[in-house]
Amino acid sequence: MAREERGVAPRVGVTATAFAADEIPPPLSQAAEGAHVTFGRWQRTTVAAMLLGILVLGVLSPDHLFWGLLGVFYSVFVAGAAIRLAAILTPHRKWACPPLVDQDLPHYTLIVPLYREAEVASELVANLARLDYHRDRLQALIVLEADDLATRSAFHALDLPAFIQVLVAPPGEPRTKPRACNIALELAKGTLVVIYDAEDAPDPLQLREAAARFASEPADLACLQAPLRIETPRHLAFIAEQFRLEYAALFQVLLPAYARWGLPFPLGGTSNHFKIEALRAVGGWDAYNVTEDADIG
Repeated sequence: MAREERGVAPRVGVTATAFAADEIPPPLSQAAEGAHVTFGRWQRTTVAAMLLGILVLGVLSPDHLFWGLLGVFYSVFVAGAAIRLAAILTPHRKWACPPLVDQDLPHYTLIVPLYREAEVASELVANLARLDYHRDRLQALIVLEADDLATRSAFHALDLPAFIQVLVAPPGEPRTKPRACNIALELAKGTLVVIYDAEDAPDPLQLREAAARFASEPADLACLQAPLRIETPRHLAFIAEQFRLEYAALFQVLLPAYARWGLPFPLGGTSNHFKIEALRAVGGWDAYNVTEDADIG
């Protein structure tokens, strides 16, 4: 599970409103080059030519094919190792920005798309309630699917804080988390927006730190990626520890290095903080992606 923890007591308020499916506006339009477009003609031609070349070379000179493929694989491996070594040796940029006082905090929208996750409903609400942020400037939109009756019932049974709203997405295709995020984006009131998963436990100060960072950086900063830390169950010690180490290497070493080098880098989906006008300007999320990872990294 993705975790960013620092404990404070949860805060509880009045029950929030649950919106019916027919009250949700349609999602943002999808770009013509979205994930619903698969291989183009030139891509199919290129792949076919490469496969044909490998087949011909394998028939005419299998030894050359073997050593050629071996050289390619080793080159990729060595290049990956060199990039990781360079990332380890790259110093992290140290930054500090003054915290914002409550009256200067921007309005923040939290989007949490869920499907068949009734068992974590109460834990999710408690984690969101621990966020240290001015409640009248905070909006949390939990997006559920119309046929997910168990999760809808789980949230209906909870006494939700006033800043949390439960949305029911209208039936439609594709039924993905990015589509749910686009539906919530239409109703978002904040100038900043962040995405969380059902199991996330964000640091209580994460929103304040992100807001302060946006305020102190140049206006063209559109997105911040919070690091994800994995909580490892004891009964899965070895495998879970490898998963935790992989995430630590990605978020604490590789991604900061890519940013220092000015290279494109992938966004992790959850715990991405956006300026909402920038997110809307690029069309929101691609509903045909299987996860909510934004395509603007």
